[in-house]
Amino acid sequence: MLTTPATPAMIAEWQSVFKAYQSRLAPNRKSVDQVIAYLAEKYPLTALDTAAALAVVTGNITGNRPFAEKCPAGRPLQPLVFTIPRQGGGALLYAQREAFYGDTPIMVGLEHETAFVMVEGSGELADELVAFAGLDEVDLNNYYLVANYIACMEKFNLIDQIIPIPK
Repeated sequence: MLTTPATPAMIAEWQSVFKAYQSRLAPNRKSVDQVIAYLAEKYPLTALDTAAALAVVTGNITGNRPFAEKCPAGRPLQPLVFTIPRQGGGALLYAQREAFYGDTPIMVGLEHETAFVMVEGSGELADELVAFAGLDEVDLNNYYLVANYIACMEKFNLIDQIIPIPK
């Protein structure tokens, strides 16, 4: 999860990873329903349907060109937001998270039309969902998204699932 401004060195690294992996990847993006099922299996979820929370999701989509380009013409976005309580699997996320999140709740925002997924409050969960959700055909042309996906797959020792080691 990117939590600092990008530097020229970071961009060069992302472009290098993109060049090394992009041609070896295939679209494998999970649907929002699959992401929700995955989350519900591992963590307690509480729906949060306030206008402000839903607006954060749509704002992140419409305010970022790679995501905004996926918005379907003539169809409204369908955002969802969940919080993860400090119980069950959620307790470990809170215990492991970065100090700069303070005491804020962990929130997951999703959107059906674009398959957008975002996490606030836990870099670990954000990386986990990047690895689980995969990339679509459009994402495979974005050097940052590819590099971030590869980093997350390596972090969770899942890289062999998408790029088999030659025998």
